[in-house]
Amino acid sequence: MLIIGIYIILFLFMIYTRNRQHYVIFKALNSLAFVGIAIYSAISTNKMDFLNILLPGLIGCMLGDIILATKFKNHFLYGLIVFLMANLCFLISFYRLQSLRIEELILPAFAMIILMSLAYLPHMDYGQLEKPVMIYCFIIAWVMSKSIMLYLLFQTNMFLIIMIGFILYFLSDFILLFYKFYECPYKNILGFLNLLTYYTGLFLIAYSLIL
Repeated sequence: MLIIGIYIILFLFMIYTRNRQHYVIFKALNSLAFVGIAIYSAISTNKMDFLNILLPGLIGCMLGDIILATKFKNHFLYGLIVFLMANLCFLISFYRLQSLRIEELILPAFAMIILMSLAYLPHMDYGQLEKPVMIYCFIIAWVMSKSIMLYLLFQTNMFLIIMIGFILYFLSDFILLFYKFYECPYKNILGFLNLLTYYTGLFLIAYSLIL
């Protein structure tokens, strides 16, 4: 409970400092927190093998978070590339637990169809990031799909929480798609929902190792 409480407090400070000078600091602390939670959870339950599977991707997500919080030129593209590499780390590590199944490609294909369909909305514009976004969308949907396959294979509480975490992670990126590329008056709400689903998802992925 103490871990959850500290994580929530850090999250609230991050939300409070959005669009302020200290936002990058608290975003970095939140991201460092889910990396720390994963390490603590694995040590507490002697699940170092599973930590080795999740940790490279979690560290990549932390670095991607920090880049996205900055304001330098092309920060979104660089952040997207780092997150793409983080998701590839998750995916490659998951194949240590289960080999490729053709059915796990159904969700990524469906996600691509949705992404391309959304491009026809009147106020949706991917701009020059259309190809990177499509590649990223396919990979993150693939990671989510693989997490579902792993839960169906092992059916333990740990893999259930990991699956829910990756579903929330995917949902956060879907919300981010509208926040970044869709013109609407609800940017603040979308930004909050993006952070809420993302940090809840990454917390669950990290905390799953304590189960």
